[in-house]
Parts: sequence; structure tokens; C-alpha cells
Amino acid sequence: MSWGLLIDSCLLAFLVTFLAVVVGWCVSLFLVGASGWKRVIFLVAVVSSFSLPPFLVVNTWLALFGKVGLLKSWVSFDAYSFGGVVWVLVMMFWPVPCLMSFGALKRLTPELLDAEPGLRGWGLVKCVLFPLSHSALFQSGVIVFVLAFNNIAVPAILQVQVFPAQFWVQFSSTYNFQMAWQYGWVLALIPMVILLAFSGRTIAWPWESQGLDSNVFLERLGYIIRHFSTVLFGAIIVVSLLLPLGHLLLNGRTWLGFSDAIQAGSRSIFNSFCFAFLTATLVSIIGALTSSLKGFRLTWLFLFLPGVLLGVVWISIFNRPSLDWFYGGGCMVVTALGLRYFALGWEGMRGAKNSIDADLVNATDLFGLPWWQRWRHLLQPQVGWAIFAVWYVIYLLCLWDTETVVLIVPPGGETLALRVFNLLHYGHHAQVNALCLILLLLALLPLILGFAVRLIIKKWLKQDEP
Repeated sequence: MSWGLLIDSCLLAFLVTFLAVVVGWCVSLFLVGASGWKRVIFLVAVVSSFSLPPFLVVNTWLALFGKVGLLKSWVSFDAYSFGGVVWVLVMMFWPVPCLMSFGALKRLTPELLDAEPGLRGWGLVKCVLFPLSHSALFQSGVIVFVLAFNNIAVPAILQVQVFPAQFWVQFSSTYNFQMAWQYGWVLALIPMVILLAFSGRTIAWPWESQGLDSNVFLERLGYIIRHFSTVLFGAIIVVSLLLPLGHLLLNGRTWLGFSDAIQAGSRSIFNSFCFAFLTATLVSIIGALTSSLKGFRLTWLFLFLPGVLLGVVWISIFNRPSLDWFYGGGCMVVTALGLRYFALGWEGMRGAKNSIDADLVNATDLFGLPWWQRWRHLLQPQVGWAIFAVWYVIYLLCLWDTETVVLIVPPGGETLALRVFNLLHYGHHAQVNALCLILLLLALLPLILGFAVRLIIKKWLKQDEP
């Protein structure tokens, strides 16, 4: 490994961060100007773009600009390049600054605009909108930088050397722990710096304020900026969401290989669902039980650590003869995934708990209600949706994860994400499409089951009513 490779990796992450922040902030102007059910649909599109499996995005651009891509003869762009990695990562991460900037810009009030009635267009952007959202841009930029720097799947598939991927390749081929600790401290230093950057800062969530009337905002924004953000939103949604989904669903080979992919990868399908379901459930429960302990905020460090480094640490701790029962089983994977994503569960449950009406909490304490009645009459009506959202985000992250489990997956424990990751190296695009479709169905499975359970519970409660 070379330190020059570290500089190249930081440069790649910086370019991805800059482009994602610029695109995300411009698109957030369009979201602030939308209203009603249209805004809801647009927000769903943004979240869906961020929720796509990374392998689906990579496979789409390989099919277009790979060695034998459909557009290769028309456009001189090579997906197997530094620029190809930057492009794919920007398509994956632009929703992060978009959503965070949207939350910050919704704090815009009529009083801020009334102070300068003549402030419009670029002047409004320079003097009001950018200062209002610069903290969100910094926070989202830091998050995107870490996500881009730690990502090994996209650079490895597109055959571009980066520091974390080279770290993984060298360790997996030699299991040289001395080399791992020699270079691993760099990978650990970046998350520590990020935690310091986030200390004392708050995140502006979209639901914290109603925001400005959309018509007033659009009128003050100006014709040029308004239409530019609209065109950019349409273009980025087409490129980052509709194009990958269209490539997946409209490709005949996807459906031809679907049944074969299920038969060949049945074990991987089961492993992916079990690992993701168990991890999300355990993290949510433990996060709820420890939500009052502020010391667990330090677990954000594990989320920002590269997954491969966490895997190396796990191997060094549990690769012992006395721990063979643990080291060679699925518990190794579940605990590693749980540790990496625990901060999301803890922070989400803490936020849900703090949003509960204090008077109702005191009333349930006074009457001494058991936990199941507390859930039915207090938690489920007020924060049930938030708890499920936290669980579902962790479930999706575990479903797509390759970096954390690539070094520690037990024999017979291969997940669908790892299976797709390996197949993409050899150009099996049809099989990859079929497996990505299965991954999307696994992602939708909790939503379908949750909807069915909700209907059953409602029907059961109606039967109990006199």
C-alpha cells in the first residue's frame, strides 16, 4: 500500500462530496417550492433514489458504458475509470445533502423575507438561502465524504484502486494483522475527526417547521433559478432512479433468469433476510432500552468506520479456539452489523422517545400499565411510525451491506449482496439484474408484512369492541 493511494482516495471522496452537495442543494430549492401531495411524491422519489441497491446503480452504468456498453460507441465515457466511480457515487449520495438542505431551508420564515422586500433571485440565494443552509451543507458534506471514502464495492467493481479497497485486498490475501494496524489507524482517524466536527451541532429535520408558503418562495426565487432547479430535479431523478429501475424491470433477461436466480441463490436469500431482520430488531430493542444513556452517542464512530476495518477488528477478537462456536456462525455477522448501525437505532429511538407527550407518559406511570398496554395506547399511536422507520432503515442498510461482512461471512453464510458483488466482477449482468430484483423484493417484504399485520390487528380490535 502507498500513501499516494490515500491522497487519490481523498481526492475522489472530495469530488464526490462537492458534486453531490451542489446537486443536492439545487434540488432542495425545488422541493421547498413544491407543496401538498406533489411535495410528498417528490420526497418519496428522492428517498427511493437513495434506497436503491448500489449494485443496481453500478450494473446500470456498466450496461451503458462498460466494455461492451450500449452507448459505448456513441459516447467516449468509460465506466471503468476514476470518473466512472465519481459519477456512480454522486448518483448514489446526492439525496443526503438534498434532504438535509431541505430541512434547513424549511426554517425560512416570512419575517426573514419581509426584512428585505426587494431581495430576489441571486441576492436571495447569497444573503438568505445559503447562510440558512450552510450548516446542513457542511454536515451532509462530511457524511458524503465518509460514505464515498469508505465505499469499496463501487471502486472494486469498476477496477479503480482506492485506499480502503486495497486495504481489504491485501488483508484478505495475507491476513497480516501487522499491516492492518499499520494502515488501519488512518481509516479510524477520519471518523474521529468527523465526530469532533459534529459535536455541538444540531440537524434541521423537515418536520420541525411548516416553512414558507411555496408560492411566495417561488416568486422571490426568480424565473431562472426556479426553472433551473426544476430541470435539474427532473434530470437527476431520471438518471439516478428511473434509469436503474427501467434497466432492471424492462430488461427481458431479468425475468428470464429470475426463477433460476431464486433456485441458485435460495440460501443467500434466506441469509440476507435473517441477518438484516435480526440485526434491525436487536438494534432497535437495545437502542430503545439504552436511549437515555448519552454515552452511547460515541457509537457513531462505528458507523463512520470502514466496514472492512471493523471486520479486521472482529477477526482479531473472536478468532480464538475457545470461541469457535461464535466465530464460525451467523452471530459473528449479526453482531458486527449491529455494532456498525447501532448509532442509528439509538439516535432514532432517543428521538422517538423525546417526542412522546410527557403528560401521557406520567399518566401511564401513575396507572402502572404493563408494557403491552403502554405500546398499544401510548407508543404505537404517537411514535409507532417513527420506530418502524428506524427499524426499516437499519434493515435496508444491512440488506445492502458488503463492506462489513466480506471478511467475516461464515461458510454457507453468503448474502445476496456478496453474491452480486462477486458476480459483477465477472460481468454476469443478467444474473445480477435478477438478484437485484430479488433484493428489491426483500426490501419491500417488511412493508407488505407490516401492512398485512396492521389490517389483521385492526380487524381483531374491531371484533373486541362491544
